[in-house]
Amino acid sequence: MNLFQVAAGATGLAQRALDEATNYALERKTFGKVIAEHQAVSFLLAEMAMKVELARMAYQRSAWEVDQGRRNTYYASIAKAFAGDIANQVATDAVQIFGGNGFNSEYPVEKLMRDAKIYQIYEGTAQIQRLIIAREHLGKFKK
Repeated sequence: MNLFQVAAGATGLAQRALDEATNYALERKTFGKVIAEHQAVSFLLAEMAMKVELARMAYQRSAWEVDQGRRNTYYASIAKAFAGDIANQVATDAVQIFGGNGFNSEYPVEKLMRDAKIYQIYEGTAQIQRLIIAREHLGKFKK
């Protein structure tokens, strides 16, 4: 499996976590209004959305390099490391939005948070990806 495919899976998990958190925030009420109307929650959702979109762009760039017939090592490692980290962050943020219900197995975000961890490990850990990124980056500057 190519690294950008792993990154795409991580991005999909993050998107699902964002969708679940958004739907919950539009249904759950506190102090007479849905929690999505509270600035703290809306800002958290905005941050989650930004991260998901950037992860999506990263794996798409990596796939595009392959389509152009070029090596995608640099972009694939960036996509995999970033999307794996983002999947974990967004899933954790989704649990935060759910509050106490986030740890309840009746809600999907509890499992999404557990499942997200594999994306930092599978097909080379996030640390290994950073070594590859550094090697590829520095190689561009060596003469």
